[in-house]
Formats: sequence, structure tokens, C-alpha cells
Amino acid sequence: MKLRIIVLLAFLVSFSNALCQKDNPLDKLTGKTSTTTPTTSTKINADAPQLFGSISDANVHSKTTPVEGVIKGNEYIVGPNDLFTLGLYGFVNQQVPLYVSLEGTVVIPTVGEIKVAEVTLAEAKDKVVKAVKKRYYSSDVSFTLTQPRTFLVKVNGLSQGTYEVSPIMRVSDLVGLVFYDTTNITNVYNQKFNAREYFQTQTSLRNIILTRKDGSVIKVDLYKYFITGDGKYNPHFLEGDLLKIPKHQLDKNYITINGAVQLAGAYEYNESDDLETAIGLARGFDTYAEQDSIVIYRPHLDNKGFDVLKLSYPSSKNFRVENFDRIFVKYNTDFRKKGTVLVLGEVERPGYYPITFKSTTLKEVIAMAGGTTDNAYLPLSILFRTYDKEYASKDSIEIFVNQRANDLLVTDKDKANFDVDVKSRRGRVIVDFEKLIVQNDNSQNVILENDDIVYINDDKKSVYVYGAVNSEGYVKYEPGKDYTYYIEKAGGFGLSADEGDTRIIKFNSRGWYKPDQTKVETGDFIYVPKKQRETFKDTMTLIATIVGAIGTIITSYILISNNTK
Repeated sequence: MKLRIIVLLAFLVSFSNALCQKDNPLDKLTGKTSTTTPTTSTKINADAPQLFGSISDANVHSKTTPVEGVIKGNEYIVGPNDLFTLGLYGFVNQQVPLYVSLEGTVVIPTVGEIKVAEVTLAEAKDKVVKAVKKRYYSSDVSFTLTQPRTFLVKVNGLSQGTYEVSPIMRVSDLVGLVFYDTTNITNVYNQKFNAREYFQTQTSLRNIILTRKDGSVIKVDLYKYFITGDGKYNPHFLEGDLLKIPKHQLDKNYITINGAVQLAGAYEYNESDDLETAIGLARGFDTYAEQDSIVIYRPHLDNKGFDVLKLSYPSSKNFRVENFDRIFVKYNTDFRKKGTVLVLGEVERPGYYPITFKSTTLKEVIAMAGGTTDNAYLPLSILFRTYDKEYASKDSIEIFVNQRANDLLVTDKDKANFDVDVKSRRGRVIVDFEKLIVQNDNSQNVILENDDIVYINDDKKSVYVYGAVNSEGYVKYEPGKDYTYYIEKAGGFGLSADEGDTRIIKFNSRGWYKPDQTKVETGDFIYVPKKQRETFKDTMTLIATIVGAIGTIITSYILISNNTK
């Protein structure tokens, strides 16, 4: 009996070993030999390591692609060279990269070849997960897009060529690459062509045509896309796309938007434009826009008049705009300009302060800044006014107009002096701060303008002496002393000094005065010029001029005498 039991046990052990050493089907497929002995509890997923190890990832590169957000599975179309990650999770957890082949399939050993191209991402995931689950039914399966593919599309119109794109790339990205990338020939041409005061792109951004491989046509409007954020105006690319980028026709295809909008001007017209789009093109309403008072001037076909259309924005957003329409948004009737001035120097709280249009005074702003400090010296205080920006932008033209109209500009020196005078304008406002603050003289209390700068100076307690003196520099101010005192402190006149042309330059006004015309005050400058030495050439020229004049007089006298005899 014991012998029979021993023989039975030996047979069972031998049979069990034979089963364990049986060749694995996946080992035959991949050419690998199993080195482990699976037990009955692990047999379902025992070939998972071989499965994932059999797929090489040598050609998978780590690369990231800028995206707008999570890719939508029902919108993304799968194609050749898309990179996926197949995941299997259970007894063995593995992930492996898979490329979509050029035939549009993914090949998974022990599962087979699965067609995934030209379907949505959601459909591709569903097909692959179902197929893998049939083989590995006890595991969780994932099929995730890791890196989108790239492919070629053709561009014609204003630019022609073939460009590499991806399925998550929009038309606007390629337009930017073609026309605004500094390495692109077309872009360089546009930059040179538009080297002028106002850049006007030659590229249509609102009437671009995208033709799909199946013949369907999409009208691309990049302005409308950035206004609404709706992707239908700026679609993603697919294989076989043809992008036509025409030249804009701003002289034949435009609308204008002016008035209380953020960015007034002329814009390319699109046949689908409505009032809401037009306001969006101008970047929206200005803060003080009267949205109920919008006027459209629509020219007659014979160009001999306008139709005037009055609209209210909230109820007329969908009003159809036509080519050549001129849209004007009125300002609110209670619109009041606001401004800011800068207060610097010897005040308690220097900084920027708000003013109201044509009403805030200089004294009020000084009070806002906490008043003057003990170190303030009012005679040297200054009020600066910036030029009107619109006028300043036309300064060069104004110079020519003034030169033409002015009867005082006769010689070249006159014109040169005029140019210097115009360009050296500092925008200083004439104000006697001492009268204003100390004597409360309201005649000095000027109305401030936007961007004015108020500078309350300190007592410099020095006078600067320079020019033809022996020791140029600052000299301590002494009340009541005249200019000779300061020149003496500066080492006296130099050897080449022209003492008779010494000038006192006032700190505040920068006016030049003779010493007998003004007194020296703190902060002033004293300038001693050099003598102008006459050369031999200058002397001979003067002598020749005098001799010529005398000769002319003698000749004239002789002729007159002979004629009277």
C-alpha cells in the first residue's frame, strides 16, 4: 500500500514539471525563453513582461509640445506617427510606447494589428482597450496619447511652400511662422516693405481659406477667433490641408471704427461682420463710451452721400455691417477728463497726485503733498509742462511751416537759431512761487494740466563759476556780493578771459544777463567767455573789404564829377 502511494506521488511530480516546462506561445512569437516557473495563480498575466519587453522604445524621444489645454477625445483625429502609451495594470504593471504606423495601425504582440488612424482619439482608445482586454481580461488597460505627430501641409497665396505642422497647431500659429518669424524670407520682405511710420500688414487675417483633403472649405477669421475664442474661426490642421493666405485689400475691403473705442482705425472687412464683431475689432468700448449712441455712416453706391444709421449696442449686436461702413461710437455726455501731476523736491509727501480737468490749481496740489518743508527755497522752484503729445508728434512739420511763414528767417544763421530755439523748449511755466506761497498772490496760482511736474527746490547756497577762470567750480553763496567776488574766489580771470562779456545765468529761467542788469543769487551761474583772437586771414579780409568799399566810393565820385562838367 505504501509503495503504491509513493509511485503515485512520483508520477504527479513528474507530470507537474512537464506542464511547467511547456513552451509559452509568446516566447515563440518573440524568440525568448522563459526563465521563471509560473504557478497556477499567476498564469493569466504571466507573459506580460515578455509582451512589453518585446516592443522596443529606442526610437521614442522625450519631447513636450505647447498645448492650449486638455486634448478633447471627440475632436482630435489620430494619424500616422502619433505616439501612444499602452498600459497594463494587474498582477504586473507595465507601460510601453506605441507609434501609429504609416499604414495607420498599432501592432501589439499577442493581440494583433488594430486600425486607429482617421478616427477620433476617443474611438481609437475604445478600439485598442477592447482588443487588449480580450487577451488580458483580468487587467486594467489604458491607451493614452503621449506625443502628437507632425505632418506637412501646403500653403499658397501671398506665400507658397510646404510647412511642418501638428494636429494641435492652429492656422494662426502657421501664419505667424510664415509672415512674422525673423528667419522667414516673406517676413523679412514685409518688414522692409513696411518700414514706415504706421505698420500695415500685407497679409489678410480675416479672409483665409483652409481646404480639407475631402474638399470641404473652412473660412478662417483670426480676428474673430481672438475676439470670441471660438475654434471654428481658427481650426487645427489635418493631413492633406491646403491653406490659402491672400493679400488684404484694405483700399477695397474695409470698415472703420472711431470714437470711444480702445483701438480706433481701419480694419479688414469680412462678409459675416456684425456690430458686435466691429466693436471687438477695435478692442471694445472706451471707459466713457455711450453704448446707446452708435452711428454708422453708410456710403451710397454712387459715392455722393451717406445713409446715417443710429444704433444702440445692447439691442443691435447682430446688426449686419457692410463693406466701407464708418462706425462712430459717441462719448458719454458727462465725460470728464482726469489727470495726474508729479510733485517733487522739498514737500512733505512727494509723489503723484490726481487733478480734475481745467480746475485743479498749483496751490491745491502743493497742499495735497503736505506743503513745503523748511528746506524749500521758493525762488528756485519750477513748474514744467509736457508738450501736447499730438502737437509734439508734428513738431518737424511745424518747424517747416513756421520757417516758411516767418518773415524774420532770412539768413542761414536765422534758420539755425530758430531750429535751436524750437528744439530747446523745456515747457517751463512762468510762476513766482514766492508770491504764490508767501504773499498768497492768486495771479500766480495757475491751473494745472495732465502730466505737469512741480519741483520745489532747495536753497543751493552756492554759485557756479566757469569758463575762462583759473579755478572753475562751486563758490559758497554770500548775500549781497557781486560777480567779481565769485570770480576772485574762483582764482580770478584767466589769461584769455574776455572780462567785458562776463554773464550771469539765472538758475531758474536760464536767462543770460550782463552784470549790471541783475544781482547774483543762490544757485546762479557766472560764465566768463574767452577772447576771440583774430587771425591774419581775418585781418586781411577786413582790410580788403574796407579798401574795396573806399575804391567803390572814389570811382563813383569821379564818375559823378565828370558827368557834371
